[in-house]
Amino acid sequence: MLEGYALEVTLTAANSAAQSWYGYDQGVVSGILISPDFIATFPQTKRSSIQGITASCFSLGNLLGCLLAALYGGRLGRKNTLRVGATISIIGAILQFTAFSFPQLIVGRVINGVGNGMTSSTCGIFQAESCASDRRGRLSVIVVLHNVVFYCLATWLTLATSFASGGWQWRLPLALQCVPFAFLMGLLPFVPESPRWLMMKDRTDEALEVIRRYRGKDLSSNDPAVQSEFRSIKGALLIEEQSKTSVMTVLRRQDRSGHLKRLLLGCGGQFMQQLSGINALNYYFTIILTTNVGLSDLLARILTGCNATSYMISSACCFWLIDRFGRRSLMLTGLSMQSLAYIVVAISLGLLVKAPHALGIVTVSFLFLYYAVFGCTWGMVPWVYQSEINSIALRTVGSAAATSTNWLFGFVCTQFTPTGIKNIGYRFYIIFAVFNLAFMFVVYFLYPETANRTLEDLDAYFDIDSGNSIIIPIGDKVAKSTQRPQEAIDAENTRVALAENADAKAQLKLSVHHEENVTTVEV
Repeated sequence: MLEGYALEVTLTAANSAAQSWYGYDQGVVSGILISPDFIATFPQTKRSSIQGITASCFSLGNLLGCLLAALYGGRLGRKNTLRVGATISIIGAILQFTAFSFPQLIVGRVINGVGNGMTSSTCGIFQAESCASDRRGRLSVIVVLHNVVFYCLATWLTLATSFASGGWQWRLPLALQCVPFAFLMGLLPFVPESPRWLMMKDRTDEALEVIRRYRGKDLSSNDPAVQSEFRSIKGALLIEEQSKTSVMTVLRRQDRSGHLKRLLLGCGGQFMQQLSGINALNYYFTIILTTNVGLSDLLARILTGCNATSYMISSACCFWLIDRFGRRSLMLTGLSMQSLAYIVVAISLGLLVKAPHALGIVTVSFLFLYYAVFGCTWGMVPWVYQSEINSIALRTVGSAAATSTNWLFGFVCTQFTPTGIKNIGYRFYIIFAVFNLAFMFVVYFLYPETANRTLEDLDAYFDIDSGNSIIIPIGDKVAKSTQRPQEAIDAENTRVALAENADAKAQLKLSVHHEENVTTVEV
């Protein structure tokens, strides 16, 4: 039975496999849309509108998968939701790489998306609910990083298969998408269920054992660190149980725990990620380089692979940045640099005819800059943030809603990007420059820091009695600090005390009941 570091590594590997397919799909589609055999098999894809449908139908499937995870994930548990999603994804993958008709290809992509929606909205909360708070950010980054790693692998793979003849150009890359999900299915039996989900289902003995296994090798269940975390989670659940409210109360923002605000913050992060322009580039990077910049197919493929490698390296840097500098700083820095990159791209493309070679280099350079900045900021942070921000009761629903937002607006960007590139040229990139600039104010005034807090600390922050408002004041150091504030430590002591009192009352009740039984026997 795995414990400590070995268990943590296995959990991270399983969730990384669940997250990897999203990036792999982007890299594969970007390459196969210009493959001669793919175009010959599906000539409809020559039209920009059909290109959009081919890429974006995957996002619609993901949207449906997220909704299924929201409806049934709480009952299935984290592990079973991942199993179901992986099975559905493999079915969709088989339909895609065996397709000879366009409808089969689209159906396969939608089904694949459904499975991926279930896994991508679950793996983050599974990771966040199982890791220690001081490592949660870094380990969550590793999970999300595999999205980018597989995007990079897919771009180089489609470059390699472009030299092949016939259907190998695109069928092999589509077939290999089964590998990460098979890897996921192989690892799941070795990891336990989320301790917080177990406690929510009143399986407290199992939850205590799981916490013990995750916190270190050969630890005792009575270890102070294990007991403190167990009681903190239990106390948070007791507080939430005492303040259960109706859906209407949540929608009116009259509930104690600020459920609606927290759900909207998670959704808002994914909304801003998509409207920052990443999917406008990921699925069509080669087409942008050939259509807007005027490069050859081969050079466009090579540069796409180089960009994906740079993107992967910059994303890995987030591992060291996310807990040290915090979520807020990375989001604000990313938005400012991304806006600058899009402004320069728009200007250089607008003036491209005057100096095609020099301005082409400028365009490609700042597209690379955009990816490098996005990778270590917005590529990682929204996925981590959505897994942290919601309460335990709404964590499944909140994460699914946030991931659904990602897929919904990913669909919008993916569907209309080919038409935008073709019809309005450089003006298309100005749209994303403005979005990135506007989102800076949203993050600054609405998004509190979550670094180095336990998930239960965030429950206390959003508690109605905390006095924290929706708008973050400029001088609010608690909301902006990357260090765990004293208020959070005090709240944890309160939760532990509440859980200890509940245990003492339960023990007293059991003792009284036992004495009554003994008295009855003596009489």
